[in-house]
Amino acid sequence: MKSVAFQFCVVLALSGSVQADETNPMAVRIAEQQITPDRHQYDLPRDAARNSYELFRFLGLEEGMVALDVGAYAGYTTEMLSAAVGPQGKVYSHNTVEVLKTYADGYYDRTMAERLANDRLANVVLHLREYDDLGLDNKVDVAFLGNLLHDFYYRDGEENALAFLASIHKALKPGGVLGVMDHIGIDGEKNNLLHRMTPQLAHDLMTQSGFEIEAKSNMFANPDDDHRLSVYNDEIYLNTDRFLFRARKPK
Repeated sequence: MKSVAFQFCVVLALSGSVQADETNPMAVRIAEQQITPDRHQYDLPRDAARNSYELFRFLGLEEGMVALDVGAYAGYTTEMLSAAVGPQGKVYSHNTVEVLKTYADGYYDRTMAERLANDRLANVVLHLREYDDLGLDNKVDVAFLGNLLHDFYYRDGEENALAFLASIHKALKPGGVLGVMDHIGIDGEKNNLLHRMTPQLAHDLMTQSGFEIEAKSNMFANPDDDHRLSVYNDEIYLNTDRFLFRARKPK
């Protein structure tokens, strides 16, 4: 039987806008991972904002599945996915060589190396590929793209954004799911500079790439977000108003 202290840690780790379910095996595994002493310090402030258990439940992730963390950067979501799918599952933690080696003076490379050292996350595979050539054809049950679609569109252009989404589509099994989360922007603002995008734009890009939009969640909504602020502004950092779509590759 789990101790009262451990159950409290489960509730604490999953607290916030979501009521914890300390009897759900996935919830327990995620909570345990969040309180491991060797966890990277980068992760701790993000737990409440990322709401991993409810996010994965919304996407239909289950134990034993194959998951893909697209654009993992420092790997917060990778670690949570690792716990969620359990030892019988697999997580492909995707990055490009450019992101790891040149972004933030190599911070992401160092952090991912620490995260995966000594087989710490035994079910995780570091997957280094370009965004428009992910490979993994028809191997993935659930893919997640968090806070990056706006960059694909504004930095790389619509054609490349569609190519990136098509690559994810190709990696998914028939019937597989893509979760897309991003910072909400509003029409008339300079969303490219604010690192935001409108939900409608994201919706249109996904449908043009062959996905069927199944559901939209407001679990990351924040009505107090001033959509005219950069997402890196201290007033809103880690607490932006975000949309979340669940899109499916047709069978």
